Amino acid sequence: MSGNGARVRADVNYGLTTSLGIGDTDPRGLAHSLVATGEVEAIEDFFFLGGSASARLVGKDATSGSVDAINAGIDGTQSYSFQITPQFRHRLNKYANITSRNAIDYVTYGGNTQNDDGSLGTTANIGVGSGRYFGPLNWNLNATRSTTDYDTREDSNTSYTAGLGYRFSSHWAVNGRVGYEDNDVQTNRSDTDGAIWSAGAVWTPNPRTSLAANYGFRYIGNVYSGSFSHRSKRTVLSVNVSRDVSNRRTAQLVDSFFFLVDQAGNLIVDRNTGAPIIVNIPQLEQIDEDFVNTQLSAGVSVSGLRTNVAVTGNVSNRQFEVTGREEDSFGITASVSRQLGGDLRAGLSGSVRHTEGAVGGDSDTYDMQLSLSRSLTRRTSASVTVSHRKRDASAGDDYTENRIGLSLSTSFL
Repeated sequence: MSGNGARVRADVNYGLTTSLGIGDTDPRGLAHSLVATGEVEAIEDFFFLGGSASARLVGKDATSGSVDAINAGIDGTQSYSFQITPQFRHRLNKYANITSRNAIDYVTYGGNTQNDDGSLGTTANIGVGSGRYFGPLNWNLNATRSTTDYDTREDSNTSYTAGLGYRFSSHWAVNGRVGYEDNDVQTNRSDTDGAIWSAGAVWTPNPRTSLAANYGFRYIGNVYSGSFSHRSKRTVLSVNVSRDVSNRRTAQLVDSFFFLVDQAGNLIVDRNTGAPIIVNIPQLEQIDEDFVNTQLSAGVSVSGLRTNVAVTGNVSNRQFEVTGREEDSFGITASVSRQLGGDLRAGLSGSVRHTEGAVGGDSDTYDMQLSLSRSLTRRTSASVTVSHRKRDASAGDDYTENRIGLSLSTSFL
């Protein structure tokens, strides 16, 4: 479901899966899949209330590998995240504006995972920025305090920053930031406080293409981020690269997902499942430990009159802050769907995922799936899928699965 109004925007994608096992198969009876975002301008030009929510299956421990509704009964659990983002904006005069960007988020897991307690995060921010008087020149001063409460500890970050930017034209803009941060987090580093800085540029040669890059420094060393996107009539290409500190709970929040979106900014969905296309998210070790995450994510979608193709991939390196371990992973997924005629559509997808250096050792997972779906009404469709999965793991948790699935999908909107 997607909707846009004068003061309201919403994008909700939800799926419910129920599975029946035969023989020794012990599936999860009900599995939820949710990606939802929205914002309402509650008080014109002053108070904006945003929100997001997610639900997906994750592994119970470091050796779980890929998890879905079939093998979740043994290896997986349900994860949920909720986030509310109240923002206040007030124009003082033509010289300056006051802003306050805040957030409350909660992440929880469905039971029996390592460190499966829920965690509550809060962010409070106050800032002042340049008004219209300065034209292409912009400046800002910000103070931010963030905390995350676990059952066993509290992590916190306080930062003070000053930023300066300039837009040379409709195609080029530059920005910079300096400041200081004070962190209280679990790590083996001797010092997590100190000066921070960053510098970046944005290039938008036309409305369909954009390139942004940012490089800086904080207590973990060099940090950077970059993104490239290009949209044509039938093609969407997105690439993201980044290096910064992260953790398992951050990866559950919607704003950390990397989606493919169309020219209007709407999520591109799989024609067979109706689910948004998310670039591969590696299965993280199920421990609440910070890690320095370096990753490259990319995706391309091509839409034809009857055929649609999507390819997504992710390469990442994680260096854990307490244990000192290092983990590398990559994954790639390709899918193609075609309208065969009338209300009949066929789809074929395949994926490869590799992880090495994890607690459970190295692993490789291969998936193939063939599907055939037919529209029964304007809102309802039925499909049959034949799938194959094989996992090779150095810890001995190997398996091969062959499945046949029947599904019924409907929309209530």
